[in-house]
Amino acid sequence: MKVLLSGASGTVGMPLVAALLAHDADLRLTCVLRSEKARVALAQTLAPAQRERVDFIEADLSDDASVDMAARLLAMEHVPTVGVHLAADVSWDKSCEEMQQLNVQGTRNFVRLLLAASARAHMVYVSTAYTRTHDWDYRNGYEESKAMAERSLREEFGARLPISTFSCSLVVGDSRTGEIARFNGLYPLIKFLAAFNPPFLVGNKDGLLDIVPVDWVVAELHAMVLRCAASDTPCECVASAGPHRVRYETAVRLIEERIALARRSHGLAELAPVPILRDRQWGFLKRALAAWQPPGISRSDFRYFERLLRVYGTYASSDRVRPPLHVSSPSPDPLAFLPGVVDHWIACHPRTVRRQASTASSAPAAQEQPA
Repeated sequence: MKVLLSGASGTVGMPLVAALLAHDADLRLTCVLRSEKARVALAQTLAPAQRERVDFIEADLSDDASVDMAARLLAMEHVPTVGVHLAADVSWDKSCEEMQQLNVQGTRNFVRLLLAASARAHMVYVSTAYTRTHDWDYRNGYEESKAMAERSLREEFGARLPISTFSCSLVVGDSRTGEIARFNGLYPLIKFLAAFNPPFLVGNKDGLLDIVPVDWVVAELHAMVLRCAASDTPCECVASAGPHRVRYETAVRLIEERIALARRSHGLAELAPVPILRDRQWGFLKRALAAWQPPGISRSDFRYFERLLRVYGTYASSDRVRPPLHVSSPSPDPLAFLPGVVDHWIACHPRTVRRQASTASSAPAAQEQPA
């Protein structure tokens, strides 16, 4: 089996590479990476014997000329090849126009590479369970651009190769260890609560968050890759939590409890639970947020966290997500794995619980993006 993979250095990509190499002894894996830095980061996670089984192609999927150059390096083969497209801009606070070059054009360019590499290709497009191509009110540019990319993919290439889709919801750390390659998605909220003392959050406290652990997502995606390698029949999988969705307030209080436990271990006082306000109250209290100016927070960090309030408020108030579809097992219960997820983040950001939250700021905000 041959696999062409984009986004191999990302949150799902790194553990997927490990799973493919561990399970499939005859696998030939080619990773399309944007930079030498990404190649080095991925290679460092692999044992020497594994690195020998991986080829790397450097290409910026958002740049047509870069893809043209990479395509010329690929030799057309008749070996069945599964293309798995993970690379995407996953920001929740950009417009659809800002994301089209990578999320839409980048998807087309990945298929061009796949068709240059194999005459017997099967495409796996990785999307989000928080969107669909039709009958959907898009909450942000990310949802809209992912749906636009899938429509474009099927219109342009649907007659030339089978196209399968894998859609997952909000991915957090491993259900056993809490480990994860990138702190996106839920993690800026954890940082917000741990490093600062916000006067409030915004959203429906009874809204449901759909959170899934990365190891379960990778297992389901790996299974789809194997199915696609064995058959030309397109398939679909939605890896979402379904009945295991968790209330927004429950998730917030669980995060606060793990932060409190870590603070106590360092002799620091616990922080008061953060109130969660409805959207209509938010309109009246923007002045309160402007007046909240704790020392040690830069102007850029302050604007970032103002956006974060809006982003999470939107998802807590509108909990529309696709239900699970064609998964081999139900997603684990977040109440069982979220404590370990938060503990792992704290272990990677120890200063947030060793100094007063009003003066602490761990990693730069740019390293953790709402996604």
